[in-house]
Amino acid sequence: MPLDLSDNQTIIALGLSVVALVFILRRTIMRPGMSSRRQRETPGEIEAAEESATAIVEQLEVRLYEFAREVEGRMHTKIAVLDRLIINADREIIRLEQVLAESRRMGIQPGPVAASGRQPDAIVSPPTNGNDQRDAA
Repeated sequence: MPLDLSDNQTIIALGLSVVALVFILRRTIMRPGMSSRRQRETPGEIEAAEESATAIVEQLEVRLYEFAREVEGRMHTKIAVLDRLIINADREIIRLEQVLAESRRMGIQPGPVAASGRQPDAIVSPPTNGNDQRDAA
């Protein structure tokens, strides 16, 4: 996408450009039918219409600004979450590298038990009679 929509000024400028384009197109398209009606309008009506259009543009600008603030807030929240995840991942990488270095120094092959630093909850010895219950099925 050629536009960088992460900047508030870009979003506001884009919105104002769209609003200006709509007003220009409205005036050029409606110009032939407006000539007879425009002759009947008083200067007060014309001024009221211009003020109404200005008020609409200002309302749209405020809405666009509020939307840009909301989007920026969401982005900052997501960035903070991602930063926290990166910090946690870096800590875990350092911890795992230390465990790996310690296991290599002690001559232990890294495995699931050695890498996690946990010991098994129970040790089950194989049956001595040779009849394995798993083979019965």
